[in-house]
Amino acid sequence: MRRLISLFLLFSTLFCLAMPVAAAPRIVYRYAGNTEGQRIALTFDDGPHPRYTAEILDILKEYNVKATFFCVGSNAKSYPELIRREIAEGHEVANHTYNHYHVCKLSDSELESDIFACNDTLQRITGRRVRLFRPPEGVCSEDVKSICDKSDMTIVLWSVDTRDWAHTPLEEMLCNVKSNVRNGSIILMHDFIGKNSPTPTALRQIIPMLRELGYEMVTVSQLVGQAE
Repeated sequence: MRRLISLFLLFSTLFCLAMPVAAAPRIVYRYAGNTEGQRIALTFDDGPHPRYTAEILDILKEYNVKATFFCVGSNAKSYPELIRREIAEGHEVANHTYNHYHVCKLSDSELESDIFACNDTLQRITGRRVRLFRPPEGVCSEDVKSICDKSDMTIVLWSVDTRDWAHTPLEEMLCNVKSNVRNGSIILMHDFIGKNSPTPTALRQIIPMLRELGYEMVTVSQLVGQAE
């Protein structure tokens, strides 16, 4: 009897191992893993801002670098011309909610409405479907995952935080990026953090530094292999 039970368990195990396992879709990225070549993505949150977004776009154009902008819907509604410029210059526009409320303070229905309102605003401006989402402060709750899953949106967090939002001194920002960047990194910056943003000044030094280290800067969709 024991021998029969042992044989049954053995065949059951082999059968289970032979069965194909459906891989769950990957909807959350912190970094892209090893990519072909030395590729990374620069990302900018909370814009657009009438002054700083324009400055950042000028710098990106000067260095011929493409980036991804996670836009707040209410800001996009106020400055649609900057969203159109981002698209016209080859950058990627993504969802950062409409009001930038803290995720944990919203009900499931309120959160869904806030995400969809941003999608609708960006789609009206650009004529394109929004495919990427970043929750405010990077709070990736189960509600966030559920909403994005059923909406076929990919959640993008980050692996390197420049801490520009804290007005971190320039040398400290550069050291932080240089020490932590690697192939497949997603770098967090902001084009709206209030007054006296250090981001444009830092960006002018970060881009040459990353190129000297051998990195190519691409959009998030290009980095994770979802570019159309």
